[in-house]
Amino acid sequence: MLRNIIITIYVVIIVIAITVLTLSNKITETGVIELGNHVLVEVESNILEPKTVKGDLVIADKTEKKVKEKDIISYITLENGATVLRTNQIAAVTKDSLGKKIYSLKREDGTIENIDDSCILGTYKMTVPFAGTILNYLLSQKGFYTIVLIPAIALAIFFFTDFLLDLKKSRK
Repeated sequence: MLRNIIITIYVVIIVIAITVLTLSNKITETGVIELGNHVLVEVESNILEPKTVKGDLVIADKTEKKVKEKDIISYITLENGATVLRTNQIAAVTKDSLGKKIYSLKREDGTIENIDDSCILGTYKMTVPFAGTILNYLLSQKGFYTIVLIPAIALAIFFFTDFLLDLKKSRK
């Protein structure tokens, strides 16, 4: 019974490890996780509550970039010189002096952020509750060690000692 439970835990750890390794190979230079025609973005604020809350994972369709007012998009922006991934609802669509579309998005602090088409990663398709926080933790070095590597080593030690004890019993 205990052996079956441990084998199940070991299989779960292996599945998590394969998932983490696969997803870590899908991260672009800008930190976007791209899976086929979709991007995965962790929600960084509660601005779209109750549809999404901080820590959720948004799956956005990157083939659908023709957006209009009230559409929810995932986009890339610069903040304090660093690249930031966000998900927000378009408050207004205007054009600049060259006729290029400008999308206005309302931030949590009430200010307006303006972006253009080049910033849009994709349009909102669905939310996976709390998965953004979990995924980012698993993709971190600390997360990989605590959730995958250390438990895998502990289980390997358990199997090795169990094997040695069985071997010792069989020799008697």
